[in-house]
Amino acid sequence: MSELNRSWFSNSRALPLDENGRVDFSLDKKNEPQEYIPRVDPKTAERFMGRMFDSVQMPNGDRIIALYRWDDTDPDLPLQIENHNVFRIDKNKNIVWQVRRSEERYVNWDSRHKHAKEDDPNCEGYRDPLRNLSENFFEITPLPDKGFFHPKFKTTYFDEYAPGRLLGLNTKWWAYDLDPETGVATCTGIQVK
Repeated sequence: MSELNRSWFSNSRALPLDENGRVDFSLDKKNEPQEYIPRVDPKTAERFMGRMFDSVQMPNGDRIIALYRWDDTDPDLPLQIENHNVFRIDKNKNIVWQVRRSEERYVNWDSRHKHAKEDDPNCEGYRDPLRNLSENFFEITPLPDKGFFHPKFKTTYFDEYAPGRLLGLNTKWWAYDLDPETGVATCTGIQVK
């Protein structure tokens, strides 16, 4: 039997250790979410509900927008809006739909709200807004199953919307596929880190 190469198991950076020498990943700043850089100038940006937003244009003139908080001067939004912060709006800024999240197998909201309230009894619950709205539409096509290490799907990207095409979103931890027609954002099970 051949011996395994030890370099295959090495970690290129040191583990974050607390003062007692125990591993504590909360001290690992490399795992912190990256600072969000808006696509527009914050001083002149259009706002919806007092927040800046990323948007994607639909063929009929509607826009899909994802609200985000730029800084502390942006207003607090209720928890329900904060966690469902993607909208489809028409030309007159009327709401066509507000996103519905489908994540039954991946996110346990009861547990998250419980832990958030244990950390801060005055909070409404766990805040996990959707963010990073993709600029391109895409289609996912299943591929024939060739085994464990082969891709299961092919993703094709488009500049224009057509029925059946999706948009990508993510939260701090999970990736989502958004259906622009229905407003349902389905958790893909892919973790974002």
